[in-house]
Amino acid sequence: MNRIAKFLFILVGCIFPILIGSLHSYVHFTELTNPKIKEFLQKDFVIMGESQMLWNTLGVVSVMMGISFIVIGLLNISILRNCKNSETLPLLPIFAMIFYLLSVIFVGNEFDAAFQFYGGIFGLLVIIICLIFTLKAKSNQHA
Repeated sequence: MNRIAKFLFILVGCIFPILIGSLHSYVHFTELTNPKIKEFLQKDFVIMGESQMLWNTLGVVSVMMGISFIVIGLLNISILRNCKNSETLPLLPIFAMIFYLLSVIFVGNEFDAAFQFYGGIFGLLVIIICLIFTLKAKSNQHA
């Protein structure tokens, strides 16, 4: 059970975030930076009393989102590397991924993003299975 839990954590906690972050960053720099879209996003709006260009705001959020996903995956790899083969996964990173995936589901629903919504549900189911296997492995270690 411990090996299956670790495999599921590698899948949902490491591979998926790095893959999604890389693909998001790729799309940002190849598709969203073309002159037509940049021109369309040159509109001004006010945030906290200051005028901002939509392009600048979208760019900051988009780039940081892609990089943040990659960082989440790398941090989870670090957690796994510090976990001995016989040790069970620590619960905090599993719960952090559950919170993250609940956020993905919320954003997917709120902004009508079907890929995020259904991908978040899939990831949440997988990480919950990981949690169950981890808890069973922990109880077997203490028995």
